Amino acid sequence: MEHPIAFYTPDLSIGGIGKMRVHLMRELVKRGYKVDLIIQDLSSPLLKRLPSDVFIHRVKTTHSLWSIPGLAQHLISRRPVGIITDRLRLNAGVYRTAVLTGKRPRLILSFHNPISVKLASFNEARRRKYLGKLRAALERNYRIVAVSNGVARDLMEHAGYPSEKITVVHNPVIVPEMDTMAEEPVDHPFYKEGIPVVVTAARMTEQKDFDTLLKAFRGVRDQMECRLVILGKKGRYYSSIVDLIRNLRLETDVAMLGFQLNPYKFISKASVFVLSSRWEGFGNVLVEALSVGTPVIATDCPVGPREILEGGRLGRLVPVGDVEEMKRALIEAISSPLKMDTLKQSVAKYKVEVSADGYLKALGIA
Repeated sequence: MEHPIAFYTPDLSIGGIGKMRVHLMRELVKRGYKVDLIIQDLSSPLLKRLPSDVFIHRVKTTHSLWSIPGLAQHLISRRPVGIITDRLRLNAGVYRTAVLTGKRPRLILSFHNPISVKLASFNEARRRKYLGKLRAALERNYRIVAVSNGVARDLMEHAGYPSEKITVVHNPVIVPEMDTMAEEPVDHPFYKEGIPVVVTAARMTEQKDFDTLLKAFRGVRDQMECRLVILGKKGRYYSSIVDLIRNLRLETDVAMLGFQLNPYKFISKASVFVLSSRWEGFGNVLVEALSVGTPVIATDCPVGPREILEGGRLGRLVPVGDVEEMKRALIEAISSPLKMDTLKQSVAKYKVEVSADGYLKALGIA
């Protein structure tokens, strides 16, 4: 294809969305498509995983108005066939630039979390303003992509989006190199003790509800020998998490290992993976855990875990914020794990190839 497919983002954050973007760009390049990345912040280590064929255009700002000169340069010189964004502000900036330059790439706006969570935190004035932005986005985009059926339903219910304008494209979680990465050795004492290891991977934010997980783990630890490994970028709640670990007297039983470029080796060798979120749009790490054969526990939060775990068939679902149920599920998962083959076979639909097909179809290319 002569013209590239462009991705526009402030940064490749080292959370789930950034990783998924890298997976998708790699797959498109592998298929012979030209790929552009329009980005402001080049500090992410995930950039090292991009193929050299990806054209990177650094912009000074992603403000919806001040970004227009940089975006105009890209639209005129590169003439992308489509531009994929996941933020309303960026999407609006691209649209304004397209109108001013006369270059009209097909715009895709992807939603990774339920908008109802954000709406619930707004007062009435902010709520009306945000809904107005959502309605404007519907008009200017070629397609709206939702990363799960739950996010799609949320958009229809709370933003009034028609189902025919929404395409559900699951995140490109599973990549060919995952199995090899999962087999790499782990050099950490917890994995050498011969006792159960519980692992979680999440940004240290209020959304991920580490309080419930740590309190539940304290209860499990009172009944059996086990360890907890926390993977993920330090967030604004890091210090409060450290304080809670200290207050629960878990300093020797919990290891906080930070962000890992290869989390799969830690997850694959754990007894159980836990996600204790208050809400999710999808839950990439659940798919990653299932794909390497690790039993999963997740809170039954809106909206991703129930969909991924097929209502509890593929893993244990517990109520949000319920310490006792989380403790009980941990003990059961450690004592009676699900079969590895069943877990791995269940997540084929989350392969990067399937996701790439979905985005190409949404762009009207496939």
